[in-house]
Amino acid sequence: MATVFSVRAHPGAKRLRLCLVSESPLVLKADIPEAPEDGRANRFLLLELEKALACRVQIVAGHTSKRKTLSADCDASRIVEAVKGFENKDDKKQQRIKLE
Repeated sequence: MATVFSVRAHPGAKRLRLCLVSESPLVLKADIPEAPEDGRANRFLLLELEKALACRVQIVAGHTSKRKTLSADCDASRIVEAVKGFENKDDKKQQRIKLE
């Protein structure tokens, strides 16, 4: 079962960051540390999402736009859990940096 969702991509960021914007409809925000040249940011986004979700992800629409429509071969709940886990991991790193 494929899940279709939207991503607001922000290429050229300092580091990768995924955030859940909305669960219904499913919308993510992605800060991507690659330039939007020659499809590098798109390839980076797809590879990172495939790693996080452990399933195939592809761009359905918006190849040259910051607003993209993606399709993943997994359930929407898996996407939400993976992104929330990514956010929590990111928060722990920021907390550790603040404490040092």
